[in-house]
Amino acid sequence: MKCMSRWKSLKYTRQRVFGLETNAYLYVLTALLFWIPTTYTTESGQSTYQGTASVFVGDKVSAPLKSNVQESGMEANEEGSLCANKKEKVKIKYSASVVENEYIVAYNGYYRQEARSRFIAAALNDSNVIHWEILPRFNPASDYPSDFDVVQIQENNGHDGIDALKDHPAVKRVTPQRMVVRHLHLVDDDTPDIYFNLTSEEHEWEEPSEDESDDNYGILEDDINEKAEQKSQESIDLSGEKCKGSECARIKESSWPASRLIRRSSLTLGTAFWQTTGRHTSRRLLRAIPRQITSTLQADVLWSMGITGTGIKVAVFDTGLSKTHPHFKLIKERTNWTNEKTLDDGLGHGTFVAGVIASSGKACLGFAPDAELHIYRVFTNNQVSYTSWFLDAFNYAILKKVDVLNLSIGGPDFMDHPFVDKVWELTANRVIMVSAIGNDGPLYGTLNNPADQMDVIGVGGINFEDQIARFSSRGMTTWELPQGYGRVKPDIVTYGTLVQGSSKEGKCRQLSGTSVASPVVAGAVTLLASGVLHRGGIINPASMKQALMASARRLPGVNMFEQGHGKLDLVKAYQVLSKYKPQASLSPSYIDLTECQYMWPYCTQPLYYGAMPTIINVTILNGMGVSGHIVNKPVWHPYTPQNGQYINVAFTYSELLWPWSGYLAVWISVNESAHDWEGYARGHISVTIQSPPEEGETQPRTSYIKLPVKAKIIPTPPRQKRILWDQFHNLRYPPGYFPRDNLRMKNDPLDWNADHIHTNFKDMYQHLRNSGYYIEVLGSPFTCFNAQDYGTLMIVDPEEEYFPEEVTKLRRDVENGLSIILFADWYNVSVMKKIKFYDENTKQLWMPVTGGSNIPALNYLLASWGMALSDGVYEGDYSLGDRDMYYATGTALAQFPKGGTVIRKTLKNQAKEVLEAENENVEDVPILGFHQDPSKTGGRITVYGDSNCLDNSHLQKDCFWLLEALLEYTMSGHLASIFTANSGAPVQPSSELPAKMENSNLYKHSKVVEHTLGVEQTRPLPDCPAVMVSTPQPLNISNKNLNIHVGLKLLSQPEMLPAVKMMPMELQGENSVAHVLAHPPQVVAAEGLAPSLYNRERIPTLAVLSLLLLALLFCYWYCTRNRPKRRRNKFRKVVLAAINGRLPSV
Repeated sequence: MKCMSRWKSLKYTRQRVFGLETNAYLYVLTALLFWIPTTYTTESGQSTYQGTASVFVGDKVSAPLKSNVQESGMEANEEGSLCANKKEKVKIKYSASVVENEYIVAYNGYYRQEARSRFIAAALNDSNVIHWEILPRFNPASDYPSDFDVVQIQENNGHDGIDALKDHPAVKRVTPQRMVVRHLHLVDDDTPDIYFNLTSEEHEWEEPSEDESDDNYGILEDDINEKAEQKSQESIDLSGEKCKGSECARIKESSWPASRLIRRSSLTLGTAFWQTTGRHTSRRLLRAIPRQITSTLQADVLWSMGITGTGIKVAVFDTGLSKTHPHFKLIKERTNWTNEKTLDDGLGHGTFVAGVIASSGKACLGFAPDAELHIYRVFTNNQVSYTSWFLDAFNYAILKKVDVLNLSIGGPDFMDHPFVDKVWELTANRVIMVSAIGNDGPLYGTLNNPADQMDVIGVGGINFEDQIARFSSRGMTTWELPQGYGRVKPDIVTYGTLVQGSSKEGKCRQLSGTSVASPVVAGAVTLLASGVLHRGGIINPASMKQALMASARRLPGVNMFEQGHGKLDLVKAYQVLSKYKPQASLSPSYIDLTECQYMWPYCTQPLYYGAMPTIINVTILNGMGVSGHIVNKPVWHPYTPQNGQYINVAFTYSELLWPWSGYLAVWISVNESAHDWEGYARGHISVTIQSPPEEGETQPRTSYIKLPVKAKIIPTPPRQKRILWDQFHNLRYPPGYFPRDNLRMKNDPLDWNADHIHTNFKDMYQHLRNSGYYIEVLGSPFTCFNAQDYGTLMIVDPEEEYFPEEVTKLRRDVENGLSIILFADWYNVSVMKKIKFYDENTKQLWMPVTGGSNIPALNYLLASWGMALSDGVYEGDYSLGDRDMYYATGTALAQFPKGGTVIRKTLKNQAKEVLEAENENVEDVPILGFHQDPSKTGGRITVYGDSNCLDNSHLQKDCFWLLEALLEYTMSGHLASIFTANSGAPVQPSSELPAKMENSNLYKHSKVVEHTLGVEQTRPLPDCPAVMVSTPQPLNISNKNLNIHVGLKLLSQPEMLPAVKMMPMELQGENSVAHVLAHPPQVVAAEGLAPSLYNRERIPTLAVLSLLLLALLFCYWYCTRNRPKRRRNKFRKVVLAAINGRLPSV
């Protein structure tokens, strides 16, 4: 089952906590102080109530807006029913679009309606706006102060109105209103795609009910292969749809979707999962067996202790829930945030999610049946939602002080700032948010927002064989690129395949997807929270996340970007929470660059002197408070007996930890003294986190964290084995429309996987490593690397422009021996205009920023060598020697030096097929060229017109062998005979080269060009990144454990030290923290724990005395236990006999 896709956004720079958090509490407080009856109606339990709040915020009390949210007796829309047929599968697609002329105006605080109206009027009355209107919002939150408005603005041209709003001091941000549409349709199919994912969208399906035969769960491989063949044939037409008669003509007129779809097709066929856990090495068909998810996770253990979810408010943001559903006994409140007059679930998705969390139905029990359910209906029966609906519902959830919120939605767009700001505000108000990580696996770099945020619990899916589900999205996070590196996500995984839950008809059903795994964790969190209510305010989004991750069971053979910290362990998590003490922790909790598979990709390539720094992006979780900061700076402690001095460590980190979290980026490089040394280096990083005191405390809360580090170092490899990957010039969605490189993939038109060697180029990276090459990533301009260190620079599918300084330096580098391998992609202005998105609802056009690659920019880079690429778009199969190849939407050479070797092939003119719906074969298309620089020490250049054969996104036939052959040429100068035997005629220079598309908005997303007074110009060349190496503080100690994570304690162990006045005398005084961190610790603590209060030198003596005492106690017990009982009994008999006068005579 697919998580409901939602376009969200994320700005990497965090906002200050104090303004937002204070405003949130003001919002709640003032609403409660000025509670006045009014006319709107929501449902609470089995009855209704009336009420509103008119709040004084710097002005007079406002007259409340009226709204009416009532239950409707209308029948649910059965066309979208998920329960129409037990033998049918539901195909789901999601789209999002910008609503024309509607904007979300976010304010710096919460204001009543009249005050907000005056702000808008003051900004727009003097502008050149034709008409503007604040759109009313008829929902329960409309009667309370709000921090945003939806404004409709009509302008002749320009953006005067938008600029005027942005300039108003009370306005924080102005963003377009977005509409999200979910498309469900049923397909006859008895084969769950969990085993063989053959379609281009994510799916949900239903298995037979309990009274049906288990034989129905069988799967036939022949049927699967037949379906795969049918799907393959259906995807050949560029329309991407099955059509009949006049439908085909309509589709051909506009051969691209009407909105921005984000689903992708499967990458491989024939296996159920991307990676096994090591227990299963061969492919086999699995028998699906229905089972209770609560029994599998041992929820009954907590139930037997009286823990059933009582006292916890859990919010479900979905499609609603029926009031009379028999599976739910405590529906506290149902609210409708859509434009439909119903509170019921017409689709079944919201019912299923709520059932997994809190159902009391015996056949499909939920985790917390006694929890208070708060149902937020944010999707219509037509599966439409708007950003403003979510914002209002989020505000209402804060007002209602919900404890847990499940959000089974997600999308790749992390540039929708109002949505992400509101998620931050929710968690800052102690709402534990659980969200699905996405159903875009098995491709890496496919995490969905908001599950990829640090303050949200992101959940991935596994099956009941403890294997990572094929559909589950993989890490890393991508919005830190190109300068940084992504964080570890998901946080945790749990069962998400064939999970039983409630249907809207009152029965049970089975669904799969991360939107199933998310409510499993949300239900577990609700149950856990109810079990520790007696501990007061100790539970918050960070502490709950810490407990889940610390107790998770790691899956063998699976890396951290697939499983996070492992599989949910409910009982163990409860044990951790029962003893939890507020503290800060790190994710991952250690850095072992040698541990495979868990630490993939770090473990696949050792460190060496001269390499680009290895970046590990560590998440800081702060369970001590919503805000905090790092005291002084992190400190690197190398272990001198274990060669730690050979490592240089630098840090970048969050200045403010909010809400509940931050980041610590660790930059590791090798010292020059180890340029020819091989071995392992160890040490640890110490970090001190501090948070403000809680209520009743006088001193700040402080937590000391130790981050163990282990790395393998080798001598610096020769230049001929080192490859530099250009990451700086790769752009992707979001925020702009960067189209896919393969035009046939109509259901997945956005290029959003970051084009990184550890995301969608993962298999290529692994192939190069297996071939003995070392690959490094360049996240800065070409002016920032030493070309003498590398044999080949790889430029693959670039969309960015180039600085003139880069072009000059690269020319000089090639003359001095650097070689270049370029894999380009298509670029054609007419095709770009053809594939624009047009939405029938909003009448909006979304034009591509560039083609698959930025060919005009590449031609500018290649002009020094007399090379250029054309605007032709070609596709087709061809052979090169005994190798079968597929050219998927590539370009061709337009100019190439006469002395070079050129490969020509016959291909289809795909541009003509897209533009005119006609097929045409073109002979002798120059697709590959080899060039030797004429300089005495010159390098070599190879150019290939298509990168799809390296990209996992839509890989059909890989060309890794071709890449290896190209590297053999660029590294050693040897040109394989397969190329010389297939060489063609030289390329005749073309006088017409591709030009930039007029009115392109590439400058909005570029790091190289900008617009000044309507003229595009190059930005100043940025400085090369320089990270200050941390001053090491060596320790003369060793860690004898082979695996550095051995000995790490659970988070239930106390890690937070008391306030300064309660600390031991030796830890107090001037610069006490610095003193502790600057010297060998006064305690040897377990890995990952704070120093204890004992002196290290006293530990052996205490240990010996303890052992002696235990030995004495054991001896005493043993002697007492084994004293002959006969002697004691005989003596007693003699005494008794004497007393009674029955002594025997002599």
